[in-house]
Amino acid sequence: MKKSIKYIGFAVLGVVVLFFFATQFSEAESSFQCFGEISFNGTTRPMTVYMKLTEYRPWVLSDSHGSINLEIPNEWIEYYGHIEEVGDQLQIYETYPQKMLKGNFSRLSKTLAIDLESPFGFFDGNCITN
Repeated sequence: MKKSIKYIGFAVLGVVVLFFFATQFSEAESSFQCFGEISFNGTTRPMTVYMKLTEYRPWVLSDSHGSINLEIPNEWIEYYGHIEEVGDQLQIYETYPQKMLKGNFSRLSKTLAIDLESPFGFFDGNCITN
């Protein structure tokens, strides 16, 4: 009886440790400051966009590689809940109302190219770690 309680205790402890590990270490966040230009209706203007990249670890069971938050300070905030890894690039998708490719981020050159839609337009710029 004491042996079975001991084994059950070790099993419960193992589950607790695995749960803690999975919840605390399942994603990695990186922040970037991206300097570039926004093009809309034939006009181009300089713009700084801030990006938070959340990448899921390999043991996270998801069809997405992570998510991206973008911000233009005091103007605009957007969340993209689905990204796919293609080589050194992350393809950024809008998921609502339907899954649609919006842009990409290169981990090799740290370049962000994304369609921010009206009234902002298309952003293309280089990012540095924030």
